[in-house]
Amino acid sequence: MHNKFLLLPLIVLLTSCGFHLRGYNNTDYKFPFNSVFVKCQNVVICSNLETMIKTHDLAIIESQEDKAEAVILLYNEQTSRDIQSFNAAGRISAYLMTYQVQAKVFEHNVQLGNQINVSVNGTLQYNDATILSNNQGEADLWNTLHNNATNQLVRKIIFSNSFRKINNESK
Repeated sequence: MHNKFLLLPLIVLLTSCGFHLRGYNNTDYKFPFNSVFVKCQNVVICSNLETMIKTHDLAIIESQEDKAEAVILLYNEQTSRDIQSFNAAGRISAYLMTYQVQAKVFEHNVQLGNQINVSVNGTLQYNDATILSNNQGEADLWNTLHNNATNQLVRKIIFSNSFRKINNESK
């Protein structure tokens, strides 16, 4: 009985603070251009980026560069797997996995802002006795890092371009 009375204030509190359910179409969370061409130089997260642009309706993805209002160029992808720690027996117990990529955004062949650097990392716990699960854990961690890098890249593109837009309006 008390749960019913607590639910209504909780809903009111969440909506009043700006909370929105995942998938809520926020018009502020869009690219400042209507169409985009994603240009990749053997970068793993290209398909993730295109999927995110489509699913969040950030812009229309063009199949030809000359038809797009803006071009997002992804390049210089780097991955590293560094030893983070050892156990008491002197064996590796954790790796630091790092994923980095760089991007540039061009609008009508003019670069918008500076180069965008994205870097994400995570720790992979390692155990010599469980090689197969270590391999699956590593694959899962790389997938998570790629998703995090894609999210970070989209936020940086939106922020840097909206910041540029605000500066142009204030002049």
